[in-house]
Amino acid sequence: MATNVHADTAQADLALARSTVYRLLSQAFAYPTPEAAEQLLEEDLPLAVAVSAPLPPHVRWMLDEAASAFEGVSRDGLEEAYRDIFSHVHSADCPTYETDYTERDVWRQTRELADLGGFYRAFGLEERGERPDGASVELEFMHLATYKAAWALVQRDAEHAETCRRAQESFLRDHLLKWVPQLVERVAAIAGRGPYAALARLAGEFLRSEARALGTEVERVEPSPEVPDARAAEEIGLCEGEP
Repeated sequence: MATNVHADTAQADLALARSTVYRLLSQAFAYPTPEAAEQLLEEDLPLAVAVSAPLPPHVRWMLDEAASAFEGVSRDGLEEAYRDIFSHVHSADCPTYETDYTERDVWRQTRELADLGGFYRAFGLEERGERPDGASVELEFMHLATYKAAWALVQRDAEHAETCRRAQESFLRDHLLKWVPQLVERVAAIAGRGPYAALARLAGEFLRSEARALGTEVERVEPSPEVPDARAAEEIGLCEGEP
């Protein structure tokens, strides 16, 4: 019995460490308002470093690198760096939405968004007027799912822990791993150096470690520009305001 207790504790510590990294990355991809920037710099990043011991060594190294890159960065400096990469509007070079990478057909996009909404509702994640396929929102879901898993393991609630595990695997395979690795590659290329470049390297290594834990590969999806049929093409044109 003691062995099981120790195993549950170790798994809970790992789930909590993963949760803090997901939270950090979620905040990093959100617009750095003064409140969000303060939380990122003064709460999320220090907490992720503090509980990082159970994470794989390469992830811990990247996390320490990110912490160093953020030393001395002001809230204004963070906002300026964010705008340089993501711009004020929907960035064409570095879009932060899943369907920009995976689906160009509006009907398939609708199905993807509905699937995301199902995950969020199941875990009590409230809609806040943001697109459900945004990087920050998807990473926030994984933060919540891993945090709930850690709590379930601490409580010895095997059924809830298993539900959280299955949800994480499905969400990673069906959504996050299909496109966020491509996003962070673009961020690293555009940023070059500085805090967001370090965060991109952290995100890339962390997601590779998540994929390895699942026994899967990071998937690169090339969206098809083709519309399924003429009827759909006509209706899409109407949606986009064509005569």
